[in-house]
Order: sequence, then C-alpha cells, then structure tokens
Amino acid sequence: MTSKQDVHRVQETTEINPAYLEDASGLRGHAERLFVPEDEKGVAEVLQRATRERIPVTVSGAGTGVSGGRVPQGGWLISMEKFTRLDIKPGCAVAGAGVLLRDLHAAAAATGQFYAPDSTETGACIGGNIGTNASGSRSFRYGATRQHVLGLRVVLAGGEVLHARRGQPVDFPLPSISIPRTTKHSAGYSLRPGMDWVDLFVGSEGTLGVITEAVLRLLPAPQALLAGVVFFEEDNDALNAVDHWRATASPRMIEYFDRPSLDMLRTRFPEIPARAHAALLIEQEIEDEDDPEIARWLDRLKQDQALVDDSWFGISAAERERFRLFRHSLPDLVNETLRRTGSLKMASDCAVPVPGSRGLS
Repeated sequence: MTSKQDVHRVQETTEINPAYLEDASGLRGHAERLFVPEDEKGVAEVLQRATRERIPVTVSGAGTGVSGGRVPQGGWLISMEKFTRLDIKPGCAVAGAGVLLRDLHAAAAATGQFYAPDSTETGACIGGNIGTNASGSRSFRYGATRQHVLGLRVVLAGGEVLHARRGQPVDFPLPSISIPRTTKHSAGYSLRPGMDWVDLFVGSEGTLGVITEAVLRLLPAPQALLAGVVFFEEDNDALNAVDHWRATASPRMIEYFDRPSLDMLRTRFPEIPARAHAALLIEQEIEDEDDPEIARWLDRLKQDQALVDDSWFGISAAERERFRLFRHSLPDLVNETLRRTGSLKMASDCAVPVPGSRGLS
C-alpha cells in the first residue's frame, strides 16, 4: 500500500490479479505494480512518480478491447475502475472514465435522451471509448465518439490536471497531417493547426495523458425506431443496396454480414433463411408506426432484390433487442471459437474510400 496519508486516494500492489493483465483478445502481459486511484490526486501522484523514475505506465479500462491496448508489457498499470461518477443533465452527461457504456445508455434513456455512440461491446468504459475514438453501430449517421465529446479532464505526465473544453484551441504550434479521404478514420493523432484540446486527446490511446472525466453530448431520444435484418441471396445485391440507401434514406445504422458470418450465426439463429448469403442490419428513426417512411422502406427492399418475405422487421423494444442480440452474437461466437481452439486474435477496423466521398463523416 501507499503511505498512510495517501491510503484513501490510491491502492498499490505488486500482487496483480491476472484479469488486469489481459484483454478480450486473449493477449497477456505483465506489470511490476498495479495502482487503483480513487481520485485525480491519486492519478497525479502515480504519474509524477512514474515520470521521476522513468517508468512506463499503461492505463487500464474494462478490458473489452481486442487489440491489446490495455495489456501492459512491463512498467506500471493504472486502473480507472473507481472513476464511476455519472451525472445526467439536459443535453449532456458528466461521466467518469470508468463508467460503462451500457450504464450511460440506460441512465440517458431514463431521461428521454440518448448517447449516440454505440460500440460493439457495451461493457466498455467511457475512458476507453474516448481513448480509441470508438465508433459502432450508429456511426453511419452520428459518427464516432469524437463528435460527441464536449469536454475532458486529463491528468498529464507531470501531474497537472488539464480541463479541456470543446472549442478551446491548443496553445502551441501543431503540424497538419494528411488524413485518408475515407468516411471513417480513427487511427492516430488528428493533428491540424488551430485544433482544440478535446480533439487532441480523443483517439490518442492514453499516450498524452490519463482521462479521468468527460462531458458528453446527449441527444433527444427518437419517438420510435424501425429496425430490421434484411437478407439477400447475393453479396452484390446487399452492397448495391447500401449505395442506394446512402442516397435515398437516412438510417442511423447499416451493418453488413457476409455468408461465413451468417453460417456462424445460424448456430444461435436457425431461423436465418437457408438461401440468405448476405444481410444488412438497419435502424431508422421514425415518428410512429404510421410513419410513411415504413412504406418507403418496403419499396426500397423490393427494388434492391432483398428477400423481403424472409427478412425480419420490428418497431417494438423486444424486437429491437432481438436484432441487437443478433449483431452482438457474432463477436461472441468468434471469441468462443478462439477460446475453444486456444487461438489469439488481435483485431482492428479498416476503412476504404467510398466513391464520391468528400472526406470524414
């Protein structure tokens, strides 16, 4: 443990539970010490000490990542699990770095609001989502995490606490880097002259400081949602449908499943039609069950060669939950297979330019 006067601010141990030393990828690491601070002063003390002793520090979140980001390869490990403050206000939420995404979603929903980012793993913590600029199912309409962060509290390596607000410019020169002209881009530092502090830290993977708290934008919850899993006999039909829907509809979610994915999902969802070789998961905000947009979707599906009679649709919460489970079952099944075979999977996203793309979404 730390000295007596600090015992209530940070726990320290050299006997580290193995659960802290791996993430969902199965990658395992090692660390000399684990620190569990309870407030910013605790974080600052650990970073000051590490800086003096020139010891590398890894920031630990919920461990749901599949790319090894929170797995230490020596040095010290700081867990942000105690930073669980969550305060829901009109238009925003104040969330500690250790708040789980699913808890933020539930708390916002209870006030008639919603937090737009919806990454695959809702057991991820907010600090990790910000550090990786996570996107997820609703990024088709709402973009990645970056667009929804209004402010941050960050402890820097020297122990200083920076309170960054959206629109507050960085006070030192920054170069401009070339960014691929894709509709999605989360990797690396988003450097550009005149950028603000918030954008500097979002997506920085904990390399510039330790995020302790964030102010996040909340949006009014939609009146209703039309959701569906649309099946196709051919991959090209599904991909052509995406191009058509980009131009004629405004879904907040479009996600693609190929034939091997559907084959794997059939072990849990045997009702997947046998002739389906591709699928698109969609979600559209509507006014109510009489919204004419529902009829327009039926016309689109017929036009785009979808298996209309075999596809699944619904507007109730129970039906949307079924589709959510369909989506989340795929990574679960992949991870189960890896554990069964003793394999290691290090995963990440990739993005390619869309014809006619104007740049970042």
